[in-house]
Amino acid sequence: MISDVSDRPTKRPNRELYLDALRTAAIIRVVTYHTFGGSWLSWIFPAMGVMFALAGGLMVRSLDKQPPLTVIKNRARRLLPALWLFGLVIVPVMIWGGGAFSDWTDPNTGEAVPFWKLIFWVVPIFDPPGNEFGANFTVVLWYLRTYLWLVALSPLLLKAFRRWPIPTLVAPLALVLLQTFGILPSPDQGNIWDLVSTLGMFAPCWMLGFAHRTGKLKQIPTPVLVGIVVACAVGGIAWALGHPVEDADPGETYDLNGIPLANALWSIAVIIPLLRFAPDASWIGRTPFLGRLVALVNNRAVTIYLWHNVMIDASFPIDDWLTRWIPESIVENPAWDFLTVWVLIAVCVLAFGWVEDLAARRSPRLFPVGPSATERRAEYAAEQSAKAQGAQEAATAAQPAAVPAAQHPYARGPQGQADGRRYQQFEPQQYGQPQEPGAPPGGYDHPTADYDAEYRNANHPTADYTQAYRDAQRAPQRPEQRHSERRRPEQQGQYPTQRPAPEAQPEQQRRSRH
Repeated sequence: MISDVSDRPTKRPNRELYLDALRTAAIIRVVTYHTFGGSWLSWIFPAMGVMFALAGGLMVRSLDKQPPLTVIKNRARRLLPALWLFGLVIVPVMIWGGGAFSDWTDPNTGEAVPFWKLIFWVVPIFDPPGNEFGANFTVVLWYLRTYLWLVALSPLLLKAFRRWPIPTLVAPLALVLLQTFGILPSPDQGNIWDLVSTLGMFAPCWMLGFAHRTGKLKQIPTPVLVGIVVACAVGGIAWALGHPVEDADPGETYDLNGIPLANALWSIAVIIPLLRFAPDASWIGRTPFLGRLVALVNNRAVTIYLWHNVMIDASFPIDDWLTRWIPESIVENPAWDFLTVWVLIAVCVLAFGWVEDLAARRSPRLFPVGPSATERRAEYAAEQSAKAQGAQEAATAAQPAAVPAAQHPYARGPQGQADGRRYQQFEPQQYGQPQEPGAPPGGYDHPTADYDAEYRNANHPTADYTQAYRDAQRAPQRPEQRHSERRRPEQQGQYPTQRPAPEAQPEQQRRSRH
């Protein structure tokens, strides 16, 4: 739920976008459940367990970067301003609709609410008090209370989890078992035992977020993981069937929200595959409207959660008022009811969402919808291009570097002359005669000297006869050669068809290498 938006980079990794999409689906499921009811929704997607798992993963990232006290303080700072603004509006509404505070009674126990419990609206270590008129307004506050306790316990839980992962994750379920068998008081016997129940149910989900963020979840072999998921799912189903909700309304007999142990086991069975097999969700950001919806819901998660039940109650008188102009058959349609609730939630986002920006130390925004689909697609294209370029550079670096032609030991310079730069690595006078002015560094007696320019004649083993005859044709002939070597007219300007004998080539004096 608390989505740590202030710590996020502008460019979201694809797997983080997947987690944002899970949080969005969980919040939509919560609003749907409170609008229409139906125990089947608690089985299709255990939204509260998923939100605790996502929040637990974010705690690992923060605790690895900052001291524990700093992390706890930052989390409280992110959460409490939204609750305070909610209380400033709701407490007067409850006094207006349910009477003075002295008349308030606890909805669970029926006892009078002492005045000092108003402090829980400031620091919600237990559920903030309310009256019967505002029971639907305050019923959702248990999440914030449980969240703050898990945040405060996270430094110890994370340390224990890294040392003893399985015992630490399973231990909270013992609290639920003890309450189920009557060894500990049941949740409806006081705030403390209600807190114990929710911690027992959702601390394992919180630590599954630890397992996901630390990589321990990926270390479990897939067959073992499948076995754990099947065992938890079968256990949750069997326990729910054997322990239905007592005195439940029709359709709520097997609601997981009223069966703590089954809720915990089923949540674990659903969360493990969701986190273990996280797919690439970059397509969400590149899809028009969907990417911005996910960004908006995550940036206003606390506001939506706090105010959605209030807006559901407000939708009923609004629908009655709208029947003056709109046919009753339309107003009473479930789709119309759902649309009305979300329109009212959008109004709350506009009116109260800015407090989340202030709490996160950001500039207030009306609709923080994030980048558009076009911008996301451009980012994705740039990212793919960078990956391809990086892969090409890595492949090039893995291959042995080819020696450039200009740096080859036998490379030739302009006009076919030997390239003297290749001798610069040798000191003068290291080989042969002393260095002469204008001569290539290292001298002509260097072991890799280019003798081809000196000995291009018939006796040289690598002589270039074609080039030699080109040079011979361009050079002026001596008088004694003009008649003896005259060519026939049809051969003028042509090269010899056969290589001449070695004695026919002009002999040149060879310079010794030694």
